[in-house]
Amino acid sequence: MESHKITWSLIIINLAVFLLIFSMPESMMEWVFENFSFSSGNAMEPWRWITSLFLHVNASHIFFNMLGLYFFGKDLEENIETKWYLTIYFFSGIMGNFVFMFTSSNPVVGASGAMFGIMGAAMLLNPTKRTHLYIFPLPVGIIAIMFVIFESMVVYFKPEEFANIANISHVAGILTGACFAFFYNPKKSLEGVVVLLICLALLMFLGPVFTLITGIGSVILQLIDGVIGIFLYGLAKLLSFIWI
Repeated sequence: MESHKITWSLIIINLAVFLLIFSMPESMMEWVFENFSFSSGNAMEPWRWITSLFLHVNASHIFFNMLGLYFFGKDLEENIETKWYLTIYFFSGIMGNFVFMFTSSNPVVGASGAMFGIMGAAMLLNPTKRTHLYIFPLPVGIIAIMFVIFESMVVYFKPEEFANIANISHVAGILTGACFAFFYNPKKSLEGVVVLLICLALLMFLGPVFTLITGIGSVILQLIDGVIGIFLYGLAKLLSFIWI
């Protein structure tokens, strides 16, 4: 935990905010989301640029964001200075929100754009580093390309089941993180692009294998998500005495 203190600090802060908000009475919780989320109608209120990144609408929302931050954040933190890491995290999150603002008037919250920005930088700076897709160890480059393809297809085809998810902010986060990687280390990032192209070729050749991996992993992760949700909501309920 000490070797990835920035990643763990962000995860802990996000979880603490989630527990605090979901321990509140419903009316107070609604007030928080109304006054600290981000949308086109309040884009000129700059505190929302940051506060919206720490709000999550449910346990699944924060679980998957923090899971991604854990896997990709640890890798990036080992390869980049703290000031660059935090700049990528917050700037990617803010850019994700602003890009979403131009496509929808709905409010947006969550660390998704920030997390995808971390992934976008990690996939260029160290694409061969082994991390996990669900429970399966794979190179960062393979996992990142899978996410890029998936998110791009969702943005392009706009399936109805993803209508309430700001996938465009995910894509914006990835691109922002990748741009920062090029500014940080152009040579290494160019080498990363070559590796990513190789990863893309592997995915095209071994597509059914990776489809099976994601299918099995998704089922397992959904079960874990359910258990985590019960735990987080239960813990938030225990903290509700704060507001009595």
